[in-house]
Amino acid sequence: MEVSASPPPSPHYLLVDDHSLIREGMMQAIRNLAPTARFSQANSLQTALARLDEAAATDPIDVVLLDLGLPDSRGVATLQAVRAAAPTQRIGIITGQADVQVALECIHHGASCFIPKLAEIDGFTAALQALVEGRLHFPSELLSPSEVDFPTPDEASQPRTIRLTPRQKDVLQWILKGCTNQAIATGLGISAETVKLHVSAIFRAYGVHSRTQLVLLCSRSPQAASPQADAGDEGPDPAHDPQRDRA
Repeated sequence: MEVSASPPPSPHYLLVDDHSLIREGMMQAIRNLAPTARFSQANSLQTALARLDEAAATDPIDVVLLDLGLPDSRGVATLQAVRAAAPTQRIGIITGQADVQVALECIHHGASCFIPKLAEIDGFTAALQALVEGRLHFPSELLSPSEVDFPTPDEASQPRTIRLTPRQKDVLQWILKGCTNQAIATGLGISAETVKLHVSAIFRAYGVHSRTQLVLLCSRSPQAASPQADAGDEGPDPAHDPQRDRA
């Protein structure tokens, strides 16, 4: 007798904002894109941390949508606290601070989406769509080429094929979720040192020097987030340059 597999559970979102109307609005907007999504809510950092802890054993949170300005925490420190409590979850930032430096700091500390509250409705919807689909999103108007510290080649005139081993592709997907080396090591069942070697190899393959640059490159060029598979050696590249591994 053939037993059909159970469908995967619907994604569980934690919406963190101190204004109930904004939380309700986000919930409705996400539900329009993902009708089966489930939600928890929090109006402060401490409540958010408690929700993450409560849900961990029975119904883990998959995605956190986080305001940086809460009654008990402000700025990037809020993201750092949530990332420490949610090491493998995707975190999207929704904020009134439409500032490139804030966006770059959020990338550095593990956010995979940055959504200004004052964005036009089309931009806001596109950002939530990316969040729901598991893609990166950083507003192009905030992250123009002149505002970051590395050149972005014109893919039409300078095509580049990026090849990674299957294990490096696994590590890349965890990086793009904003996970630390230790969280990646735990998730993949390998050592943190092996993850570090893979991260260095990925940086070299993409021609970048930091996680922030890698995430920016993949957010601008979605195909970069899905490199071609290399059937080469699965082991880490021993000839890594420690100066390039700033993760």
